Amino acid sequence: MLEANLLGHAPVALLGLGGDLLLGERLHFLHPVPLMGRMAGALESLIRSRIPSSYHRLGGLVLPLVLCGFFGGGSWLLLRVVRQLAGEGAWALLSVFWAVQLLAARSLFDHVSAVLLPLMAGERDEARRALARIVGRDTEDLSDSGISRGALESLWENTNDAVVAPLFFLLLGGVPLLMVYKAASTLDSMVGYRNERYLRLGWASARLDDILAFIPARLTFFLMFLVLPPFLPDGGPRCHFWGKGSCLARAWRFRRAHPSPNSGYPMAAFAALRGVRLGGGARYFGQWVEKPPIGEGPEPTPIDLVAGLFLFRMFVFSLLILLCLLALLWWRAGG
Repeated sequence: MLEANLLGHAPVALLGLGGDLLLGERLHFLHPVPLMGRMAGALESLIRSRIPSSYHRLGGLVLPLVLCGFFGGGSWLLLRVVRQLAGEGAWALLSVFWAVQLLAARSLFDHVSAVLLPLMAGERDEARRALARIVGRDTEDLSDSGISRGALESLWENTNDAVVAPLFFLLLGGVPLLMVYKAASTLDSMVGYRNERYLRLGWASARLDDILAFIPARLTFFLMFLVLPPFLPDGGPRCHFWGKGSCLARAWRFRRAHPSPNSGYPMAAFAALRGVRLGGGARYFGQWVEKPPIGEGPEPTPIDLVAGLFLFRMFVFSLLILLCLLALLWWRAGG
């Protein structure tokens, strides 16, 4: 059954990722994510206005149940109706349309590239402004190294959230399960904060996102070592794949050096493959927050950011090849 699901959804995943790489954010007509955001905001306002704060923990459970149920169940029902009324072709077209919208490999690459280009041109203020669009830390006083570190952390932390996890759920359960994941991820980005305002209301959304991303994050980690070569700078430490001191062993040591149970995995993998150090402290809303380092090399430079984007592109194209193989197996099995 699992094998049939993986192969059956492989053509949609292949066309979805290919379309995302070609179109990026251009296919924004009736995009589900802004709709998820508006609905989540409306639900939050409704809960805060109608439910006493002592019951906000219960209200926090309602948020993901309603949002994930609405978009997962709604997309399943709509696809079923389209398939019955308009046929298999219309069903496939709508599935690919949504898959292109909900995958974000091209968007992630473009946003990080928007940091790199002015940084390499010496326009540090513009690079800081571009970085501020994709990270939560203060960027006004960051050096070239700090800008590069922030961009690389965003790139590899979101490789799982924007690419691997969506593909995982798309292959596992089609567009409806992909919608469930994106709804949970959107909620986590809006209310999944450990502060006074969201500690009760956002707990379930944050926990659900952690649970859903658990397996994909670890898949991302091992896939990176399967498809990416060590890309160390000249004079960097010798790095091989297996045994004591290997890239894999170095990454494994730092995989949990992040507050999130999942984000550290791809970041640690890149840090080992490139021989740099990510993580560490940063300033948020004027307050310095200390975090453990991820990796044991020097702090990254703009050249490491170039290498990071190169490896990211290699990784995504490797996923594309893997999806081609799965789609071919589906075709050979009789479609």
